[in-house]
Formats: sequence, C-alpha cells, structure tokens
Amino acid sequence: MGIYNAAWAIPFLPLLGALASLGVETNRRAAQLCVVFTGMSFVAAAIVLGVRLTHAPGAPFVSLLTFFSMTPPEGATFATQFQAQVGVQVDALSASFAAAIAFATLVIQGYAVNAMRGEHGFRRFFCASSVLAFCTTGFVLSPNLFDSLIMWVGASASLYILLTLSWQRVDTALHSMRAMVVLTAGDIALVLGVVFTWIKFGVFSSLLPAPAGQTVADPFSFNVISQGVIATLHKGVASAGPRAVLVMGIVFIVAALVRSAQFPFTVWLTDTASSAIPVLALAAATVAPLGIYLVARIYPVVAHAPRALPVLALVGALSAVLSAATGIAQRSITRIAACAVASELGFGLAALGMGGFSPGVFVAFTSVFTSTLLLLAVANLVRIYRTDDIEEMGGAWTKLRTTSVALGVWALLAGGIGLSAYYALSSALSGVDPAGGVFSAAERATIIVVTAVAAVLVAVLAGRLLLTVTSGAVKRRRGFQHDRVLEVEAALRRPLWLAMVVAVLAVIVGLPGLQPFHLGSGRIAGLTFMRFVYYGSRPQAIGLDGVAALLALLAAAGGFGAAYLWFNPARKSAVAALSASLPWRIAAQGFSVERGTELAVQPLLIVSSRVSAFDEQVTAPIAASVGESVDEAAGVLAIFRNARFARYLAGSLVVVAILALLSVLAATGHLWVHLA
Repeated sequence: MGIYNAAWAIPFLPLLGALASLGVETNRRAAQLCVVFTGMSFVAAAIVLGVRLTHAPGAPFVSLLTFFSMTPPEGATFATQFQAQVGVQVDALSASFAAAIAFATLVIQGYAVNAMRGEHGFRRFFCASSVLAFCTTGFVLSPNLFDSLIMWVGASASLYILLTLSWQRVDTALHSMRAMVVLTAGDIALVLGVVFTWIKFGVFSSLLPAPAGQTVADPFSFNVISQGVIATLHKGVASAGPRAVLVMGIVFIVAALVRSAQFPFTVWLTDTASSAIPVLALAAATVAPLGIYLVARIYPVVAHAPRALPVLALVGALSAVLSAATGIAQRSITRIAACAVASELGFGLAALGMGGFSPGVFVAFTSVFTSTLLLLAVANLVRIYRTDDIEEMGGAWTKLRTTSVALGVWALLAGGIGLSAYYALSSALSGVDPAGGVFSAAERATIIVVTAVAAVLVAVLAGRLLLTVTSGAVKRRRGFQHDRVLEVEAALRRPLWLAMVVAVLAVIVGLPGLQPFHLGSGRIAGLTFMRFVYYGSRPQAIGLDGVAALLALLAAAGGFGAAYLWFNPARKSAVAALSASLPWRIAAQGFSVERGTELAVQPLLIVSSRVSAFDEQVTAPIAASVGESVDEAAGVLAIFRNARFARYLAGSLVVVAILALLSVLAATGHLWVHLA
C-alpha cells in the first residue's frame, strides 16, 4: 500500500529536525523545532499503525534502497553477489514499536523544553535526542540485520553525546565512559552476529529466488535468516549445523542482554542516572527495550538454537531478581528507577525464553510507556525536593498531588497490574516450545520460582518508592525551605498526565482473554496486542491463566505488604536495622558489579594512557615539526612579498600561458608551424 511509504518519514523527520535546529539562532527555538519534527514523526507513526491495524493479516511492506553492492571472487565461503540494503519494513511488530518510541521521545522532549531550561547542554540535548529518535525508530523499522546494525551503533553514539552533556564534571565523564564501554561490548556482539550470519548464510541466500523488485536475495533479511535456520536444521546449508545456529543465537542474546541492561550489564543504565533525568528517560524508554526487540526479530535463531530459550528465560528472571534487590537497597531515586526498568525488561526476556513471543514483546512494548511515566515523575520529585536522595523526600501526597498520582499509577503497574510478571509466569506455566514440543518440568519449575521471587521484589521496590516519597511529612534539612514545596508548573504536569493515560491504555490493549473487536459488519483482530503481534503464521491462543494470575496477585500483595511493614515512615527503626544487615549492604553495592566493571576498565585505561603517551611523545612532535616547517616556509616567502616580485610573477605566468596556447595550436594543426 502506498500509505506505508509514510514509514520513511518516521525516522527521517527527527533527523531533519536536528539538522534544522542547527540553523536556528536561539536555543529555545531550536528545542521547539526538534519537538515539532518529533511530533510530526509520531503522527506519521500513528497513521502507519492505524493502517496496519485495519490490515493486520496482510503481508509486511518492505521498501529498500541499495547501500552498496559488490561481486566478490568466486568461492565456497561467500555469496558471489552481495547487496547491502537499507530501508523500512512495516509489519505489526515494527509499526507498534515505532509509534511507541516516537511517542516516548515526543513526551520526554516536550517535558525537557521547560525542565532543562538554562541547563548546560540544553541545545545539544534536543539535537542529540532527535538523532537518537532517528536511530531508534530506524532500528525498529529496519528490514534486515545490516540496517539494524547501523541504527544500533548510531543509537549508542547518540546516547554517548547525551551522557556527556555535563562533560566538565569528572564523575559524569567517568560514568559516561563506563556506560559506553559496556554498550560497546554489546555493539561488538551484534557485529559478530551479523558477520557470522553472512558467513553461514551468504551462499545459501544467493541460491534463493530474488524477491520482487530485487536482483538477489538479501543475506541479512530476517526472512532469509529464518529460512536459513530451518534449512540448516535439515542439513540444507553447507558447512552449517545446529552448532552454528547455537553460536549465532549466543552472540545475538549477548547483544540483547547488554542493550536491555540485564544483570550484570545493568551498570550502563545506572551510570546513565548520573546524567540529566530526561537523558535517563530516553535511555530507559527508547534504548533499553531494543534488546528485547532484537530477540523478537531474530527469534527463529534463538528458538531453534539448542537449549538457548531456557537459558534466556533463566537469565531474564535472575536479572529481574538481582536488579530489583539492588534497587530496593538504593538511596538514589534515579538509580532505583533504573533498576526498576531493568527488572521489567527481565520479565520480558523470561517470557520470550519460555516460548511466550507475544507476551514477551508486550512487556517490552509497555515498558516504553511505564519507563517514561516513572522517569518524568522522578524528574519532578528531584526538581522540587532538590535532591536525589529518597530518604530526604516525603509528604508528596499533600504537596505534589499530580506527581504522587503518577507515581502511584506506575507502582501499581510495575507491582503486578501491568501484567509483566503475569505474562512471564503464564509463559512458564504453559511451557510451549516454539520449535516444537514442551519444556521440561524442571525448566518450567525453575523459571516459575525465580519469576515469582522477582515479582515479589519488584512489588517491594515499587511499594518502597511510593511509600517513602508520598507518605509522612516533608523532610527538614539545612538550606532547604520545606514549607515551600509545591507541585510543579502546569507545563511539567501535562506530559505526566499524557504518559499516565497512555501507559494505562497500553496495558488495557494487552489484557488476556479479550476477543477481537467488531466494528459493524467488520472484524478488526488487531486491536488486542496478542492477536496483532505474534510469531508464526497465526496468533497464539492466549487465554486467561488463572494460576498465573493468582501467583502474580499474591506476589503483588506480598510485595506491597512487605514494603509497608519495612518502609512505613512510622517504622524507622526497622528500616535502620534492615539497612545495617549484610544482604542489604551487598545489594546496595550492586553485588559488586560496578566495582568489577571498574576493574575490567582498568586495562583499557592503561592502553589509552599508552596511546596518549605515544601521542604526546611521537605524534605531537611530528605534527609540531610539520607546522614549524610550514611557518618557516611562509617566513621565507614573506621576503619576496613586494610589488616588484608580484609584477615579475604575473609576467612569468602570462608568458607561460602564451607558450602553452601556441603549443596546443601547433599540435592540433591550427598554426602555421606544424609538428612532425
């Protein structure tokens, strides 16, 4: 359909806004220009999503441009013809996430226009965040791994620019460097996966018939990769077997775990908490969910890799446990929020690992909105209380009613009402292996237990955050006028209300057991998420799982009850005793992950210092010598800089030009003198 060509505008409108903002004189106008173009991107994404909803069973729309093409020498390793292509692919998965990410970027930018006014790097934030929107929406719309890799790395680079807005601060620079080291590890893993895929499926793709409008089949196409995996398992691909599929799945899973901030890679997201909160919001809402999206795109590889799915589920569930435990023990509210985001994404990976494709993708989809809601509420709290320490807050319910309501809505969604824990549990209980068969009883039991523990801890985290901030009285501290604590201005409340409403609606469209929507005589199956985004040729039959619902509700009740008993402002002694315990101190230190990351970075710092020393002792003197020689030459030429020398030089050039003209005329036979 021609309307799907509007998908090209979704990533390119924010990029155009970033470029246009460079020519605007004032910082505020530049920011507003970026917001306008992001808004137009969201409108285009909403139109594409609406059209796709009404044509849910249709084939995906793919539009491609050839990035470059080459013809390597004949051989048995690579395809004889190769075309790297970029473009857009519109299907249920990409249309949903493109609209979600565009919305989150728009709301966060709209909030930052007023919240970041006067801060250092104000203009750079909007330019870089628009480029980040180009990369993130371009990633979800990518039709192949090659395009995905470009956008994936571009998102990392854009995020680094955002992390270094306050580059003058030493702590910010160190945290930014550590975050980028971790993200670069994920980038390298994805590069290895892309290269390995080309090596194994390059020749296979050249044997496939070219799709309509293409000269050769794209070896990086997700459809070709799916066919290659099936052919490999049936021994139809030379020099490839189940082990190759397993290696391919491992590198892609590692890349996804890093990007989704799963333990121990949570450190990059917690390091982002040292930057401006809108930067953390963009990282949590638009960058972190891309890891789960990558798993969804290459799901055939992971599903058919031997024992890869149970391992993925276990890693996701354990990460949710450890991230939630880390968040409970933190005092920094931004770090608590980062841990909460990582825990929710862990539920999504657990569901995907247990064969729940639609539930896992749904968790990642809703995390875009819940993360936005949480971080905007946190930004308001930090702005009003002028501190990041949660123990120095309190009494928000009477002073900051809108922010407290938003925080309460998020706590209910994260604590169990948002269905993240429910879908992880229901996927484990069903135990349907998408590759055929079922998971073993031991695998299912293990994931159920770990996921239930994670659900309890996430509810404790949400309850602690809500109780500590909203209940009691405003904490008194030196230099802080507690009697002047008031709700933020209307311009900062509107994005919060918008994020709150959309987060609730996003959960409603994923409720289990809902039947397709009927409009008159027409039947629209795409208005329920599970019947719109699915794996395979038909939607999974996902009904209401009573056992999973009961477990999720019990976990939520137990978690909120424990939070009330431990973190009620009236029980300060219990909190103090809990904080002094050894498990609490271990969790507060992030299970020594940050310390381990610092030690792991040390070799890189040593190498960089050696490079810096080489630059100072070798490269810089050479450059200085060249520059000095140029200066010396310029000084010599300055001696001849006089009127007589200029006349002689001009006369010489005229003589040379005349001789050259006569030579050309003689050589072409247009002069009375002819050359033999």
